[in-house]
Amino acid sequence: MKQHLSHKDILRLLKAEKAFLRNEFGVINIGLFGSYAKGNQQVDSDIDLLVELKEPRFEWIAGLQMYLEKRFDKKIELVRKSDNVNPRFTQRIENEVLYA
Repeated sequence: MKQHLSHKDILRLLKAEKAFLRNEFGVINIGLFGSYAKGNQQVDSDIDLLVELKEPRFEWIAGLQMYLEKRFDKKIELVRKSDNVNPRFTQRIENEVLYA
């Protein structure tokens, strides 16, 4: 994957692979937030993704992160959408997230 990614590039790949991500890692929904979503990313920025899974299986979370890091050739920061996350933090993410 090219180094100068835009939010459109990231969302395009996530949309294209949505069925695979659902079948392989239990992804119900996945969205982009943070610097890439805002368009102010730097060369060394990681890709922040909000992910909702069928179940909180460690192997799904770890596998998804490793898979996406290989696909994008970037560090991936996954935040799992769950009841255990601070509601204010979740609301801030929800205000800027771009879903695939």
